[in-house]
Amino acid sequence: MTSKKIIEQLQQLDWYVECKTEHELALVLNACLDADLIWFSGRKASKFAPDLFISPIFIVKQHHLFKRRIGYTSCASFCKCEDITDWFFNELRNE
Repeated sequence: MTSKKIIEQLQQLDWYVECKTEHELALVLNACLDADLIWFSGRKASKFAPDLFISPIFIVKQHHLFKRRIGYTSCASFCKCEDITDWFFNELRNE
């Protein structure tokens, strides 16, 4: 179960988390699932085709696109979102 603090941060405006491994990706997607965030397509955040994994992959939430939806990209340079990668993984370790 994801902490309330992490869930609240994930539900905030614009952010991204960089995932370098499938394990990191699973941690982020499980937290998004707990925060009731879904993919832009409307599918649950837990659904992700593992054969599409490239490293790194960035999970992105941009409020102006969809309020409670996430997406992914292989490059975060276009994104004007807050990088919460270090914060996210540090919070998970401290739970």
